[in-house]
Amino acid sequence: MNRNASAVLVFLGTILTATAGAGVPLVVDLWPGKTPGDVGISGEETSRVHPSPIVGPTRLITKVSKPTLTVYQPPKEKNTGTAMVICPGGGYWDLYWELEGEEVAAWLNSVGMTGIILKYRVPRRPGDIKGEPPLGPLLDAQRAVSLVRSRAAEWGIDPRRIGMVGFSAGGHLALAPATSFEKLTYA
Repeated sequence: MNRNASAVLVFLGTILTATAGAGVPLVVDLWPGKTPGDVGISGEETSRVHPSPIVGPTRLITKVSKPTLTVYQPPKEKNTGTAMVICPGGGYWDLYWELEGEEVAAWLNSVGMTGIILKYRVPRRPGDIKGEPPLGPLLDAQRAVSLVRSRAAEWGIDPRRIGMVGFSAGGHLALAPATSFEKLTYA
């Protein structure tokens, strides 16, 4: 077996082991009551399997109007107190939930970190300015960091050890709170 195949098998084994040991995640509404600054979209939240020729089938979520945090905690004996808020990508149209959310959380758990997936508003809303990032996901990302800090003790997290990671549009979104922390975008 070549070195690349061995590395892939080790990585997949780590993910499968972490996923098998993971408990049921905690799902927390990001906003109490009505989601601020949302004009809404038609239709219900949907999930579908995307047949990616590169990574294989993976689950996507769209039509998100009720943002949430999905908290995957590592086993207590492995918990380092570190947490990572995960922003799946999808071009602000979809969320690559499985590939860029659940799999990342499982790996983080395997190294003793809490993985927290941010389900932010997608797709873009009527009135969003073309060529600019939509405002709703920025509000959701700022609120996510604030909420994780406020619940840190309850979730076994050190409030000084909270990071944020994202992929593609989610990577853009992960940087937004870091570059605009002094300007809160919601009341």
